Amino acid sequence: MQSNFDKQEIPSSYQGTTSYVNEVNSNNLFSEKTPLYQQNGIVVTPVYQTVWRNKLPTTITTDLKLFLFISGFFYALWGIIAISLQIGLIVNSYSSYYHGFWAGSFLIVGGIIMMITAAKSHYPLIRLVQYYSINLGLTTVGLVFSIINYSLATKCTLFSSLYCDDDLASHLKFFLIITFSVAFIHTIINMVIVTREHQRTVSRSNSSVANY
Repeated sequence: MQSNFDKQEIPSSYQGTTSYVNEVNSNNLFSEKTPLYQQNGIVVTPVYQTVWRNKLPTTITTDLKLFLFISGFFYALWGIIAISLQIGLIVNSYSSYYHGFWAGSFLIVGGIIMMITAAKSHYPLIRLVQYYSINLGLTTVGLVFSIINYSLATKCTLFSSLYCDDDLASHLKFFLIITFSVAFIHTIINMVIVTREHQRTVSRSNSSVANY
């Protein structure tokens, strides 16, 4: 038996208001799922989305901890080797390039940051990617300077150090080229792996928002 209230029809104005509210909620949900705006064929990403992604922390899993620690150790090692070779070049030969010092220092700092990150539970990995971008440019410049310095092949003179050794200096320059080449490749590998982990975090976060 239906009551009089059940038999009453819902006013058309109330239906219109309900339809409008549902449409607004649907539009808001769609904007949360797809935070991109397209106008005149141009897709624009809001500034808040970029800032949100840069601050999004990634869970440092056991495998990621292991990678960051081991990779960070060797990354810092390349910097120590570069500085050591640069000191050897200054002692055993005249050198007008000191790229081993500044480029090696950035490699050491990068390795230390990676090992510190490995000890954390969460960290915004996009910051590591930004630092890798800087190191990639520095290692490239260091590699170019190493090749130029090796091609010049300066000889020992009366004004050179007492420890000047042409053969040893030539070998040190060659090893410095190898060191920066390995550091360059290592930087690219770090960028690829860390960027992939950050993108996975962003994808999982977007999926959570969509499910919500």
